[in-house]
Amino acid sequence: MEPGKGGLQVEYKGQWIDAPQVPGTFVVNIGEMLELATNGYLKATLHRVISPLRGTDRISLPFFFNPALDATMPQLAVSPEFQAKARGLSVDPTNSPILETYGDNALRYRLRAHPNVVAEHHSDLQTA
Repeated sequence: MEPGKGGLQVEYKGQWIDAPQVPGTFVVNIGEMLELATNGYLKATLHRVISPLRGTDRISLPFFFNPALDATMPQLAVSPEFQAKARGLSVDPTNSPILETYGDNALRYRLRAHPNVVAEHHSDLQTA
């Protein structure tokens, strides 16, 4: 993120809060597959980006590192001390569980994120 430009927000306790910039650092978003692999110890972060005002720029370089679509997520060994702090798996707004196979999970959140595209081009994939 460009210095002095905000825009990244995370959901915290039902509210959107700004993710403050910390000079010399990267923001790492924990995804749903890592949440699944740690049985809920690490939590996926619901986030959004607020567009900058017209006439200003905001530079952000996302990097995604994902497994093959047919990969299944293994359970990572988490020490009993940390596992005791696990808060269980998140439930999304459609009450859809996190799935073990990466491709199935990726499709699930694409359908959730782009309902207008699903309705227009993939109505066979819509859920009741």
